[in-house]
Amino acid sequence: MKKSDFDRLVKKWKEGTASAQEEESLLPYKADNAIIMAAGYSARCMPLSGVMPKGLFRIKGEIMIEREIEQLIAAGITEIVVITGFMAEKFQYLKDKYHVILVNNPDFHQYNNISSLYAAQKYMRNSYILCSDNYYEENIFQLYHYDSHYSCIYSEKYCDEYFVTETDPDGYITGIQRGGAGGWFTIGDAYFTENYSKKFVSLMNRDWAEEHTRNLLMDDFQIRYLDSLKMVKIERPGRSVMEFDTLEEIRQFDPEFDRFYYEHIDRNNAVIEIFTKYSGIQSYHSVPTEQLGGRLHLNENLFKPSPRCLEALRTMEMEDLYLYDLRRNDELMDVLSSSLEISASHIFIHNGSAEVIKSIFSILLRENDTVFIPEPGWSYYKSVADAKFAKCISYRVEEKGDAYRYSIEDLMDKAKRYHPRVIVITSPQMPTGCTIADEEIEKIIKSHPESVIMLDEAYWGYGDDSNRFEREMITKYSNVVITRTFSKFYGLANIRIGYGLCSYPLRRTIGLDLPLFRASGISRKIAIEAVRDTAYYRKMRELTNEIREWFTAELNAIEGVHAFQSASNFVFVRLENTDAEKVKAYMEENNILVRLFTDRDVLHLRITIAPKDIMKRVLFHLKHAIADSRGGKER
Repeated sequence: MKKSDFDRLVKKWKEGTASAQEEESLLPYKADNAIIMAAGYSARCMPLSGVMPKGLFRIKGEIMIEREIEQLIAAGITEIVVITGFMAEKFQYLKDKYHVILVNNPDFHQYNNISSLYAAQKYMRNSYILCSDNYYEENIFQLYHYDSHYSCIYSEKYCDEYFVTETDPDGYITGIQRGGAGGWFTIGDAYFTENYSKKFVSLMNRDWAEEHTRNLLMDDFQIRYLDSLKMVKIERPGRSVMEFDTLEEIRQFDPEFDRFYYEHIDRNNAVIEIFTKYSGIQSYHSVPTEQLGGRLHLNENLFKPSPRCLEALRTMEMEDLYLYDLRRNDELMDVLSSSLEISASHIFIHNGSAEVIKSIFSILLRENDTVFIPEPGWSYYKSVADAKFAKCISYRVEEKGDAYRYSIEDLMDKAKRYHPRVIVITSPQMPTGCTIADEEIEKIIKSHPESVIMLDEAYWGYGDDSNRFEREMITKYSNVVITRTFSKFYGLANIRIGYGLCSYPLRRTIGLDLPLFRASGISRKIAIEAVRDTAYYRKMRELTNEIREWFTAELNAIEGVHAFQSASNFVFVRLENTDAEKVKAYMEENNILVRLFTDRDVLHLRITIAPKDIMKRVLFHLKHAIADSRGGKER
């Protein structure tokens, strides 16, 4: 049936003038059911989501999932499947009230929402695929559908949603990327035709043995097979479909929501009060991967650590496992002190630089303090500051010709207004790879005696390693702390050793938050050998820098590609007239993982430097990925 004929018959059916024969011709287009995913646990809506699933929240006098079910029934869709998991028993009453079919997802706690569709696959026909926590202001559901579709809402501002970047002349979605602005993003109702459902289920079952597949969102799985799983983009008005990520967003929409909240939460319970306080805080985490090769997304040292590190591991004895390290002398501290030519009284050791940073923030920050962080930059700083209820203010790291540079003017101007407790400077900067001049760092330190300047040198080692400037700063000023790690330059990411450099008074203060026992003695012995093997790391640095410069030049020879100068083991890349998300996906298909970053709403790639044979393969696939994204041949 042509679309025009379908539209005409549906119009007649709505008017009540369609004949029995015409209604029969519409049967293949009739929705068989709606499948509502309600298995998940909404951590950002704690503590309320700790006592009931989010779909059972009452908003403007109606339980969200009940409102959705009643809208479906009003549209003529009576077979409704609810997929449960977390607190599944809370949904049992829906069987009696609405005669829904309940399907339990036994894997809700370990896999993403595609596992809910896997659990309910036998019901997938002409089906709405919905979430229990979406709120539809008007009833958008229809009984008859010509094709598969996905609802979209327009956003002018940047948000971390799935943005439609391309559609073909027939309205089918042909391009989607995670994150965007000034465009349409998918949200709310998706509709699968029977043919679409069959394809989806077949592909899902084929890939189910892969751990990576089970950890996908439904949207990511659709993106993987966008050429086969075609959906029409349906543009809906701004507030027709809403999703509430936090309790505060619900309160803004429904001023009466607190009544419901306090019906279920004891406001006088001190434990609940703590849950409530931290409910909007998100912890930082890296995306899990089982892949061991092609990992160019984490800035691990892919040239590997000194062979002496592995030899140190082989010399371990049983005592290294079961005894606490209570020796008076700390050999790693002594070796670092000698290598850096910095007194041990200015050094503290921790379980990786992430923990160094967390201890600094934990000791120094109070509620409503201000932290300055570079933008673009590492989002970990904000997640740790948020947990202390400090406010983060970004200052600019800007593109200037063939490199990025710190906007000292922006930092100084904002500091006059906001009086930061902590100013974070990263050098070499992540993700841009730029550095900040020593004299500019000292200018910031001198100008802000009431702020602690945290100089994050996670990528120390690829440039000047004399430590002269660092020695001078920590002895001259009491308000500066330098953080370093063994994960990057030394290639020891999995032993979790980091350290800090600062004045003795600051070291003693931060030391109050250090672990009771020293970082792993096994890890420390390995780290000692890394520090001692200066010849190995000198050669490794020269090779890394040489390959980085070659790779940067090769990238800049590609039309529409701008790779910026870097002083670290990675390169930051801007792609013009290219879908960076598509490029990333293409690379993943070829077992190469790269990282996406956003700078001024433009997606960039960050690519770790590896041995030259790997980088040649990266370059080969990157050229093809860019050409494929542009819809043409490699240029």
